[in-house]
Amino acid sequence: MSSWTSEHTFEHPWEDVVRAAFRKYPNPCNPAVKGVDVVDRSVCPKGTIQTHRLLSTEFPLPEVAARLLGANSHSMHVSEHSKFDPSQSTYNLQSKNLTLGHLVTVHERLEYFPHPQDQTKTCLKQQSTVKVNVPFLSGYLEKLLIENFEKNAHKGRNGIEWVMNKIKEEDANKVPLQSSPDILTQIETKFIKEAEDLKFNMDNFLKNAQATGSPL
Repeated sequence: MSSWTSEHTFEHPWEDVVRAAFRKYPNPCNPAVKGVDVVDRSVCPKGTIQTHRLLSTEFPLPEVAARLLGANSHSMHVSEHSKFDPSQSTYNLQSKNLTLGHLVTVHERLEYFPHPQDQTKTCLKQQSTVKVNVPFLSGYLEKLLIENFEKNAHKGRNGIEWVMNKIKEEDANKVPLQSSPDILTQIETKFIKEAEDLKFNMDNFLKNAQATGSPL
């Protein structure tokens, strides 16, 4: 088993970063994700939102790893569970691959939380763990996959920045929300609305891809 960890600081408040993380796909910075389906979503009275999604992605396997694992296609399906907790100012995601699960297991964990010394910034902790069940080649293949995570980590962060800029443009053209003493209600309303927008945008994205003959 091999693992990789990374820490990154966004120069934006936690609320803005998490809004963008909710709407991360699709984005041009990380085009590998081709589809997102919400399997389940629940909202508790305190505003905590738990979501289970399935992601269809073109996993960027190194060519030598793809051959050794017998992967005829780079298409992968990933199960993702997330928890948004406004009372604790945390947004955590955990994902695991479903494709090729008998040969390789990839666990990924992301944590978004306010910077402890500067509330205008947001910290992201990212951890990926890889276990390959191929005799005599596990160490070699795990090293290749971990190196691949390191090379592509910036794409996810750039995607967050891209979505954040898009949200700012949208907000500039909207009537401001009426003031309310219940900030949790405001945040919950925003995220639910953006989750609906994400589904609408993804549906249109898939329809356009199918119309142009994209092999999704």
